[in-house]
Amino acid sequence: MVSGLLMQLEDHNCWTIAEAAGHRGPHRLQHLLSRAVWDERQVLDAASAWAVSHLDDGSAVLIVDETADEKSSGDAAGAARQYSGTVGGIALCQVAVTLTYATGRGHTLIDRALYLPEGCAADEEHRELAGIPDEVLFATKPQLAGALLDRAQSLEIRAAFVAHGYSLAAPNQLGAAFAEVAPATERQIGRFARLRAIPPLHGKNAEPVPDS
Repeated sequence: MVSGLLMQLEDHNCWTIAEAAGHRGPHRLQHLLSRAVWDERQVLDAASAWAVSHLDDGSAVLIVDETADEKSSGDAAGAARQYSGTVGGIALCQVAVTLTYATGRGHTLIDRALYLPEGCAADEEHRELAGIPDEVLFATKPQLAGALLDRAQSLEIRAAFVAHGYSLAAPNQLGAAFAEVAPATERQIGRFARLRAIPPLHGKNAEPVPDS
């Protein structure tokens, strides 16, 4: 599956990947995605540890940001009309907060969390249709980002800097997790000396910049 996703194909789905990989049909890949029983969290943690072990050069940067995927209907978990920097405006989409590990050797996503808008979280019909577990409640994007940093800290992933997208600029929610992942050094003065916001793009469709 991973090899197929990395192939230069016009489209990536079970049919095209299976054909490119020489399978007789898409059934093996479909089974993996829809019927096979496996621990998604455990696989992600193992993949993250493997990536960090290969990329770590002692000066890593952890980047928390958000991304979005446009949807054709609101049936998918968290799908709603909301701002998306990916499409440059308001659109029906899913939004995820992501954590990237970057060094001079390369960069890769190591974690993610789906943003569940407050309206979706309170909509029982949407929750049942999308299969959202009862324990998944509304959380702000900065709270999700903080949880991703907490997870990185629990996996003993460290970074010299933590950078975040502008929409995640809430130091009071990121601070505790940040302090653990990017601990103080002789060059660091203050709790957020190494916390850096990535400014948004400015343009016709840019997200409004909040007052400082």
